[in-house]
Amino acid sequence: MNSSLIQDKIGNFLSFLKREYVNTSIVMYDVGARYGIHYLYTELVKHPNFSVIGFEPDEEEVSKLNENNMSGIRQTFPLALAESEGVRTIYITKHPGCCSLYLPNTKFLSNYLISDLFEIVDTTSVKTISLDQFIAKFEVSKPHYLKLDIQGAEYEVLKGGQSALKNNVIGIFLETYLQEIYIDSPLFFDIHKLLTSLGFKLISCQYNPSFGGEIIELDVAFLRDINFLNNEEDILKGVLFCLIHSNFEFAANIVRGSDIDEANKMAILEILDLPLHPQRMLVNSEDLYINSKIELRKIQEDWWK
Repeated sequence: MNSSLIQDKIGNFLSFLKREYVNTSIVMYDVGARYGIHYLYTELVKHPNFSVIGFEPDEEEVSKLNENNMSGIRQTFPLALAESEGVRTIYITKHPGCCSLYLPNTKFLSNYLISDLFEIVDTTSVKTISLDQFIAKFEVSKPHYLKLDIQGAEYEVLKGGQSALKNNVIGIFLETYLQEIYIDSPLFFDIHKLLTSLGFKLISCQYNPSFGGEIIELDVAFLRDINFLNNEEDILKGVLFCLIHSNFEFAANIVRGSDIDEANKMAILEILDLPLHPQRMLVNSEDLYINSKIELRKIQEDWWK
């Protein structure tokens, strides 16, 4: 989808929020905050009530982020989020963005041109804390959005943040894998099972072509089920999250099923360029493949003619 079109819609929706819902605040936790806020969220930095709390175990990088207003992050903590509080080994790799609490799977990675990036150059110890423990200990604003890019440890953060996931978090954007890039790290299937059990829906899935075009690394987004968006502010944050991840249809369905007043519903759907009452899919055709009574055997015969 055209990126400028998406940015325009996000900008228009943020203007709508500032005009109609002036007190709506949005808090994002950026877990793995190296290099600053993800490009998908840069439009939100313009919104006065949007704030980001970052987590990055590299203290030198934390200093840069806290000094650099252009990072888009209000404050970064020198902590590694994981399933529980403690001290863990972190594997320092040739490319800083590949460092992980999990050991790189060098045997598997040797099949790909990017394998050198995962070469271990050092190890060190880092303090870990769970998401729920962090919120309780530091008494900070609870997150509405989570962005997780921590090289295989994403599942741990979700496991250690189930109170926040059940009560506060609306949207989750994370990097995950279909193969063990890191030894014994949970995969996409584990994350999908956990999040769907907590009432989240998968609304976006993009693959990273770095592995020779093979689909191994995914960027995925999950949104809390419409039935668990408890108030108008949650609904609006859900719509915005859908816009960020280019899923206008899901955003429209949230609005259509909400208790938002008709005027604001229409205003939001106008931004989305989608109708309040979509047409039902009615088919008038004698085509065999549309006839629900056609036998599977007949379809197979026609297919292989």
